[in-house]
Amino acid sequence: MADQIERTIRLLRDLGRTTDAEPGKVIRWVRAESERRCADGDSAYLGDLGVALLQCHQAEPRAWQYLHTFDHLFKLLAGVCGNGDLSQALRLIAASRAAGHDIDRLAAALLVAEGPRTALAAAIEGAGDDGETFRACLVHELILREGSLARRPQIAEWASSAALRRHPLGWLPLELAGFEAGWDQGPPCIGAADREIRIAPGERPAWPATDVSTEAAADALAAAVMNWADDSNGEIEARVFDLGEAVTPENIPEALAGLGLACLEAGQVPFRLAVFAVEAYAAWWILFHAALDGSAYGRGRHGAYSRLYAWRSLAALAGAEQDASPQQVWATAQECAWFGFDAESPWYTHVFWDIGLVAVRPDGESLAVLAATDTD
Repeated sequence: MADQIERTIRLLRDLGRTTDAEPGKVIRWVRAESERRCADGDSAYLGDLGVALLQCHQAEPRAWQYLHTFDHLFKLLAGVCGNGDLSQALRLIAASRAAGHDIDRLAAALLVAEGPRTALAAAIEGAGDDGETFRACLVHELILREGSLARRPQIAEWASSAALRRHPLGWLPLELAGFEAGWDQGPPCIGAADREIRIAPGERPAWPATDVSTEAAADALAAAVMNWADDSNGEIEARVFDLGEAVTPENIPEALAGLGLACLEAGQVPFRLAVFAVEAYAAWWILFHAALDGSAYGRGRHGAYSRLYAWRSLAALAGAEQDASPQQVWATAQECAWFGFDAESPWYTHVFWDIGLVAVRPDGESLAVLAATDTD
């Protein structure tokens, strides 16, 4: 087995010195060999190769092929976890963490989605002293799929521990809210635009408002879409305004157009701005899938953290208190007036990844806007 691993590593290491046509052929061969070994039950080969790949990545951190292959190996192990291969999966998680390759979120998502869930309690027990993020992600990936931990008493016991409460994911409720239960369904039904206006160059209306955005507020608003900018070509606009005049469903297009938003800046030709009312649960769904599905060039944040980031963006949009509980955030969100908007402005790339959300706060004296776009 050692000779085969050495040959595989040599082929991957030589990719940078081959012609452009060769890398695909090498990667396909490595994958096929790994899949054959996996089918034969040779999980030790996958574990040994994974550790060797991490060592190569540490020696050549700019080479893409090692982690690309490693992630595929881990996906294979996750698919057979519980049939004698959980130890190899945990071995690669620990080795990955030690090598600085963050796989905790992906690993938890794969083990819950692909492996037998009877193995998850053992995964929590075997995660090691530095496995708090992996454990926390396992808990919330499981909650997303089963709604609660009612059928998992061993996992529920750890989920109620001080260790999880200290973790950022510990803020999330250990049971899905009713509106969260449809996260894996299609998008919520959103009707036709309630109001449309056209914005022409030099003709934007003015609206009495004061921009009170702060860096901290913008970061919180953008939590669900930050990966669009971090991993891809995304642009984000996240702002908060104090209003000098009340915003209503009837005048919301004019108000938005008059706030001086970059995402609604006219180009050389007039464009359409369409605004439609949405429910708070639909806003959460949009935010959750923005984080979960990822950007044009970046993968998503997986279920546990996508849930957390969606809640953070929802809380910031609604203007909830910083130390609010999830229940308080949701109560505040339901008191807001929520709107989505679709703009043909040049700021938006109009490919696939476009978001426009507005929350008029319960006091009616302020609103928050989150706009995001990305392209391939």
